[in-house]
Amino acid sequence: MRILFIASVLLFIAACESPKEKMLKSIKNTETNDSIFSPQMLNERKRLYLEFADKYPDDEQSPVFMFKAAQLCNGLASHHEAITILNDLMNAYPKSAVAENALFLQAYIFENALNNSEAAERTYKKFLEKYPTSEMAEDAEMSLRYLGKSPEQIWDDISKK
Repeated sequence: MRILFIASVLLFIAACESPKEKMLKSIKNTETNDSIFSPQMLNERKRLYLEFADKYPDDEQSPVFMFKAAQLCNGLASHHEAITILNDLMNAYPKSAVAENALFLQAYIFENALNNSEAAERTYKKFLEKYPTSEMAEDAEMSLRYLGKSPEQIWDDISKK
């Protein structure tokens, strides 16, 4: 009898979980399931991140989840999708703690994944205008300095100094 009562209480508590809490629990489950690096699992995690941000745009975790979704897209070679998510993040949450990282990641993707030097240059310059005192400002300046150069040209520039 006592076990039935405890089971009923636990079932009631689980049923009282809000949709938001259920979604956060699902996200946490996919994040802790890192031993399975299948594209399907990563796509599911990305879907949950974006769904949460879409359903709960005022939640402080939404821009973080969008950034994580963009990182997953980049890792899954969905670079254009990553760029789109990063644009959406920066437009919706320009003052977010991850907006700075989002802009830098966008420049990095343009440079290294999409081989689009013009877009990378524009984005690194925009980054330096918006975040001149950022810890990543020196990296952005270096990326601009060596943008479009071969490893041999970079080595020559470095060895001349």
